[in-house]
Amino acid sequence: MKSDVLLRAAITITLTPLSFALDPIVDLGYSTYRGLDVGDGTTQWLGMRYAAPPLGELRFAAPQDPLPTEGVLDATKFGNICLAKNPEDWSMKPNPRFTPGEDCLFLNVFAPSGAQEGGKLPVMFFIQGGGFGSNSNANYNASDLAREGNMVVVSINYRVGPYGFLQAKEVMEEGSLNNGIQDQIKALEWVRDYIEKFGGDPDHVVLDGDSAGATSIVLLLTSPKMKGAGLFVGAIAESASEPTLRTLSEGQEQYNCLLNATGCSPTSNHTSSLACLRSLNATKLQTTSCWFNPHLDDDLIPQTTMEAFEKGDYLKVPTIFGSTVDEGTKNAPQTVATLGDYHAFLLNQCSSLSNQSLQVLDQMYVLNQSGPEFPNSGKLWRQASNAIGDFRAHCVDNFYQSLIAKDGGRTWTYRYGVKDPGLEAQGFGAYHTIELYAVWGPNNTDGNPPKSYLPGKTNEGIVSLVRAYWASFVRHLDPNVGRAEGAPRWEDRGLEGERMFIGGGNATRMERIDSGEEGRCGVLEPMLRGLERGCPAGVEVEMEFHVRGSARARC
Repeated sequence: MKSDVLLRAAITITLTPLSFALDPIVDLGYSTYRGLDVGDGTTQWLGMRYAAPPLGELRFAAPQDPLPTEGVLDATKFGNICLAKNPEDWSMKPNPRFTPGEDCLFLNVFAPSGAQEGGKLPVMFFIQGGGFGSNSNANYNASDLAREGNMVVVSINYRVGPYGFLQAKEVMEEGSLNNGIQDQIKALEWVRDYIEKFGGDPDHVVLDGDSAGATSIVLLLTSPKMKGAGLFVGAIAESASEPTLRTLSEGQEQYNCLLNATGCSPTSNHTSSLACLRSLNATKLQTTSCWFNPHLDDDLIPQTTMEAFEKGDYLKVPTIFGSTVDEGTKNAPQTVATLGDYHAFLLNQCSSLSNQSLQVLDQMYVLNQSGPEFPNSGKLWRQASNAIGDFRAHCVDNFYQSLIAKDGGRTWTYRYGVKDPGLEAQGFGAYHTIELYAVWGPNNTDGNPPKSYLPGKTNEGIVSLVRAYWASFVRHLDPNVGRAEGAPRWEDRGLEGERMFIGGGNATRMERIDSGEEGRCGVLEPMLRGLERGCPAGVEVEMEFHVRGSARARC
């Protein structure tokens, strides 16, 4: 009897289903892809189509489902990145990391090798930046993030420039508007439908984006098309800015600009000007003189993001917003030397600034404001950098998050100020989106990390600290649950303006947004609105100081 019991127990154990790690070959129904277990604890699938090639009649059209294929497709190499607006953009130059092309609607998935299909791991969905004119953070290696965060990471390409944001009545009638943002939504729908195959949880997707990717997140948070869609549950916006959301008539001007640049006039030998644009070689659409951005439309972006936030008309999900201390150093010309240079720079950013507004900006950033000087740089470069850092990043975060906090939402703020000796000596400091090197790891991005971030160097520890905060938020919608041992608790912003200063080592600490910064942002608010939509014709952006630096502003 005793041996019979042992035999039955052995049989029971033998018949118990076993859990298997993901097979690198994944059948998605429309295509089967072979990824690669890279041997470091992660498996990756690169260059998978999430939409049909946007070629021919699908140029300037909303993204469509990918076409079915036969056989097993290789997913061990990245696909094309999307063509830049400007033919002289750095992403158009030969680069071993990527190849640009119009057929570019690919995404990449990184997962822990031990993940199981249906394993419900949290998903980080990365939207890269590039000013809506290029794919500037393409083909980053997310293996370290996936393994250390025990999560699935998805990165995508999306159309930019005229390919993604052409706006005109002709495009409305024969194509689709805001296709670059529609690409992002299409990729999110792909995640909803297929991420379980890679061990991810389609009901726990957290957006992460930098620069234009962060601005895209704000657009998604405020888009009516996202209401009830359930495509994401939280978001991290790194250095969000204000896009110029043109009206249809303003977009028509840029459409006509492209027609003139390409010779596709209404009298060309085509059925329509858009048909002419579709007939051209893709690189013929690149331009240095015409401009394309996300724009106002009837359903995806019916109002500006500032208007939407003021109405409380945005998705109420947990968020992190933040920016770097020296946001403006790589966005202001190093040649700014005189007050005239400074004014020209400001007017290039916002042409509707009044003379009085320029004087206010003089008072805030130049007059009686001494700044460090650097070799081969103008005397007022850093002052101009401080100004654009505020109106393009710091005050944008402040605007959105103050309203989220007022509405009772959970949102966390950071200011990233890790000092790298080489960058400090050059004057660039903690420049725009430099925190990406900490989030992803210095060897996983563009090949040009701050030297102090590398293993064995002074700022090596910042990588584990920042990555743990980010991974904790992706996993728990709270940066504190899985924060690094000894890292300070990151309090949410609240009505008092609490934020985390990330300075590396003992310099990382909680701080409160001071009254000087709040005051500058109050003065700059009309400029933010001018940058986003512009003032009515004939009305200038006005900013005005009153007693003790308080401000009255109007547009």
